[in-house]
Amino acid sequence: MNPGELNCRITLQQETKVPDGQGGYATAYAPRSIVWAKVITVTAKTTDQYEQMVPEILHRIIIRYRRNVAVTDRIQYGSRVFEQIGPPIDEGEKHAFLRLECREVVADAADD
Repeated sequence: MNPGELNCRITLQQETKVPDGQGGYATAYAPRSIVWAKVITVTAKTTDQYEQMVPEILHRIIIRYRRNVAVTDRIQYGSRVFEQIGPPIDEGEKHAFLRLECREVVADAADD
């Protein structure tokens, strides 16, 4: 891959647990690093879940290889948020690029 194709600025967000004040924990995300990426839309579909149509958009995000990317990390690209659906993949096992298979978190249309 040509590094010039990494033309999107994304933020890798690390999952953290914060006390919820009731003895449990809530999940929060803190920025880990800002990197260049290539964001590719793979599929878009609508699924029927619990008698409600739910949009699902899958993306492939390519970044330069990093050791500190966990499957629990979230990706932010502008106002869009992506969750990884599998572990990061070292493209060609060459430690040059990581492939992140992601699902876009789509806000409920009723929230608009």
